[in-house]
Amino acid sequence: MGSGNNGNNGNNIQTSLMTMEKAQKPTLTLEQQRLRQPQHSRLLRTLMDESPSARDAAHTRALAGAMLEDAVRENASDIHLDPVEGGYQLRLRIDGALVDTVLLQPDQGLHVIRAFKAHADLDAAYTMKPQDGRAEFQVGDRVVAVRVATAPTVLGEKLALRLLPTELARLTLNQLGLSPKDYEQITRAMHDARGMILVSGPTGAGKTTTLYAFLNELKQTNRAIVTIEDPVEYVVEGVAQLQVNEKQGLTFAEGVKGLLRLDPDIIMMGEMRDAVSARAALDAADSGHVFLSTLHARDVAGTITALRNFGLADHEIAAAVDLIVAQRLVRRLCPACRRQEPPTAAEVNWLKFYSQPVPKLTWHAVGCAQCGNSGYRGRIGIFEVYRLREEDADLVLQHADEHTLRRNIRRYGTLSLVEDDLAKVADGITSLGELQAAGGLGFCAPPPANGLPTKRKSFQSSESPTAASTVV
Repeated sequence: MGSGNNGNNGNNIQTSLMTMEKAQKPTLTLEQQRLRQPQHSRLLRTLMDESPSARDAAHTRALAGAMLEDAVRENASDIHLDPVEGGYQLRLRIDGALVDTVLLQPDQGLHVIRAFKAHADLDAAYTMKPQDGRAEFQVGDRVVAVRVATAPTVLGEKLALRLLPTELARLTLNQLGLSPKDYEQITRAMHDARGMILVSGPTGAGKTTTLYAFLNELKQTNRAIVTIEDPVEYVVEGVAQLQVNEKQGLTFAEGVKGLLRLDPDIIMMGEMRDAVSARAALDAADSGHVFLSTLHARDVAGTITALRNFGLADHEIAAAVDLIVAQRLVRRLCPACRRQEPPTAAEVNWLKFYSQPVPKLTWHAVGCAQCGNSGYRGRIGIFEVYRLREEDADLVLQHADEHTLRRNIRRYGTLSLVEDDLAKVADGITSLGELQAAGGLGFCAPPPANGLPTKRKSFQSSESPTAASTVV
């Protein structure tokens, strides 16, 4: 009993000390919190320091312009303005990671949100439901297209801006980070495919960028290309692009029906979202057209399951699907500060879990001035590329599950997402930590004993990193 009371007294003392520590901890003012933020958004910080109390329209426009200019300079893909207690938190998504930057005063954040909504032809005064639109802004000597989205939250209206740099619309297949084997397989399919070419992955995996790279490849074949998108993120010269407008009845499904009457050779649907759009895609593919689209699935085998979940029958999938590209984006190691070191205990356990060889050395992020002390600069794709064979069609017709499909895919030496990333880790392009952070990569099933050998680059074979690929 005495021992138990002493334990309780110890807990009470510890609780009291924690309470005293919290009581003694000073509450930071808004300005102190702002100064403690990471050193991003330098132009916006300077503007706020020079005119901390200005609230007129000109100052609001200057704040919005500074936000965009900072984001473009820091190669951010998204800008978030989140309502928080005491203001609006500005956050930038840089190389896939959200970074807190500046805390704006409540009225400053509100005025900036209204300014962006007005520029995108949204109802600036209405805050009771989500809105989205598109606008173009002059940032320095370039025009930047921005997708503007807002939504009401319990603390106020949230703003999200997706920056759409035109450079991404001009990327070609050899700039995505594909292995030579995958590049050859895709380019071959681009020129002789008849049916569906699908790009799968979660939101933010770079699927749209890959689709536009496909379009850039196909433009060189003198074929008529039409698209139906929501929204049209990049305008591609020589391609007829339609914008979904559900208020006027122009949905993905209706758009595809209309496109079929335009005598196209190639049709692209921005995203296969539901059973209706999946059925429209199937009709287009069955009519002899090359049909490109994206959908949400974790790997190649999972893409077949996603099509089944949309209500497509096995015989329809087997006849229509030609090529599937599953992908993710991972951050690229900064070439100025990356370092080769023995793998950590967590990395060793992770590799063993996926039945992968454990290297003596692997590349790690360090951090320097050139990468903002993050250890990474830019992003690159990791891929699983597979063109369906007759045997795969037979398995689909037999309603084979994902595990069976995945093992059959491995028999032909196709690299899984995990294996493709491990090859890039071996080359010093990315790190094991990035692979672990990507998550949801599906299974890395080894090929059966009588299958073809997996042509995966040996983890230990890389002595020096190769030239880094173009940022996706």
